[in-house]
Amino acid sequence: MLHFRGADAESQRPESAVVASYLIAMFVIPAFSAKLLRADPNAATKNPGSDSGLESPAWFESMFGNLLRLRHVVVLVAIVMLAGAGMTLTTMGQELFPPVDSNQFTIYARLPSGTRIEITERVVAEIESSIMDQLGEPDPDPEDEKDPDSNLRILISNIGVLMDWPAAYTPNNGPMDAFILVQLKGDPAKPNTFETVDALRERLNREYPSVEFAFDTGGMMTAAMNFGLPSPIQVQVSGFDLPTMQEIAGHIKRVIEDTPGTTDVRIAQRVDYPQIGIEVDRVKAAQLGLVQEDVIKNVVTAVNSSIGFNPAFWIASNFNHYFIGAQYEEQNITSLETLRDIPITGRGSKQPVPLRNVADFYRTTGPAVVNHHNITRVTDIFANVATGHDAGSVARAIEASLQSSQDLQVTADVTERGTVYDIGADYKDRGFTFMIKGETKTMRSAFWQFLKGLGIAGLLVYLAMVAQLRSFSIPFIILASVPLGFIGVVAALKITDTNLSIPAFMGIIMMTGIVVEYSIILLEFANQRVRDGLSVRQAIQEATWIRLRPILMTSLTTWLALIPMAIGAAGGEANAPLARTVIGGVLAATVLTLVVVPCLYVFVKREPATATVST
Repeated sequence: MLHFRGADAESQRPESAVVASYLIAMFVIPAFSAKLLRADPNAATKNPGSDSGLESPAWFESMFGNLLRLRHVVVLVAIVMLAGAGMTLTTMGQELFPPVDSNQFTIYARLPSGTRIEITERVVAEIESSIMDQLGEPDPDPEDEKDPDSNLRILISNIGVLMDWPAAYTPNNGPMDAFILVQLKGDPAKPNTFETVDALRERLNREYPSVEFAFDTGGMMTAAMNFGLPSPIQVQVSGFDLPTMQEIAGHIKRVIEDTPGTTDVRIAQRVDYPQIGIEVDRVKAAQLGLVQEDVIKNVVTAVNSSIGFNPAFWIASNFNHYFIGAQYEEQNITSLETLRDIPITGRGSKQPVPLRNVADFYRTTGPAVVNHHNITRVTDIFANVATGHDAGSVARAIEASLQSSQDLQVTADVTERGTVYDIGADYKDRGFTFMIKGETKTMRSAFWQFLKGLGIAGLLVYLAMVAQLRSFSIPFIILASVPLGFIGVVAALKITDTNLSIPAFMGIIMMTGIVVEYSIILLEFANQRVRDGLSVRQAIQEATWIRLRPILMTSLTTWLALIPMAIGAAGGEANAPLARTVIGGVLAATVLTLVVVPCLYVFVKREPATATVST
């Protein structure tokens, strides 16, 4: 796990626990055993093979003998089961982290571009009324609940954006935007977050058809792993011309909307925001001693302030600093006519000149916000995953639909940054591309790191066992317990309807370390009995019977301890896939190790030169 990099690396650091458990097993357990255990005074006179109770019963010898005679069939069945598990794995859902009910969610509401903020405020108030009608009145104090029937704890709305530094810290792009924070009580007897969101989504879209809604149910972990994006699926279009990028984004949006499992599909940036264009007559301005810069700075000062282009600071006695700049009082700019009368001055002018004397006004539309990625302009299309679907399967379906779209005719190009799709058709050779990013990109990167980590772990375990066992073949048999456990992993995930995720992959790696121990304690004892002169069959039969109890005890304690986590009672829903993965792998490896590994051992292990003849 030291191999992992990126946002998911810090959640996988078990080294200290492993070192501590090793030291306890090597020093503390032997000391307590020597102190507490009592030796049998007759042990020296007993025959370990008969009187000690370790001799296998007749029924076991008969069953085990039949198993070894059918060893070819046993190994073939195991291979078929492993192939079936691999095929099943390719059809399973994928997600970065399992959805966790955090009892809170965010509603993003967007009205038509250019809506005045007072109109937005009125509509948001109506939306709040609909939410309260659905959930009940807010009941913020958990210690003194006034409305037990309500499922609403807190309701906070944030409307519009202040066109200054705070604009960098809000998802709103203008006065037509708002986001509503909703916190639920978390009462198990009432609908959970996901059921509440599904009900509100249907109601709000029906009651407010002119408002574009999106819901974010992700908790803190998902937000951190997803770098704060509002949706798990993001398609980012790059190019130079915003209207063309908006047209391409419209094609992509329609493709995503037609893909099963998607909801809340929207284009983040708009290019239809109402604007007032100012066309400066440079000749008139020059005759009056003005240049383009003078006009722009005076207009910016009137509608905002001079801090943006000529900042000044005042440091108070308490060492707090404050911006100082010129700006008009807001009530003085009341109409377009007022704007026409703004006095324009410049270094070369002799007296103020009304703006109407050097410029013409016209109405137009433009972008409400312009986003860049690596200097290039981008347009983002976001989509949420509907309840009952997983982000990985939906993203793959979107990818396939976009690749087959006749409106786009894309060409895939795999780069270090990921797969970049060059857009063809009417946009061919014009430099427009798109990438599928967001949680999908992070998820695929994390999964690939886990696969590489699993391969490295297997290699290190093999090399360590080669040195310890002085054999190249026996370690291969020991590692066979890993794919045997993988069969149980797939079965457990499929039965519990659990998607592949980072916790599930962590469980696979943990399962690898656990199930390898079963084969080690089995084959190490078998090798010892072979060195004592027994035949291979006798040695593995005796080892299987004698090591049966410790293997079953280890397996039982492992999956019993993980049951509370597997059902979400300990560690929450986020760790449930990890526990289910380990339980499935341990159960399957326990059974299959006792069945398949002895057959493989008989296949690989050579008979000693002098072995006891079996009777």
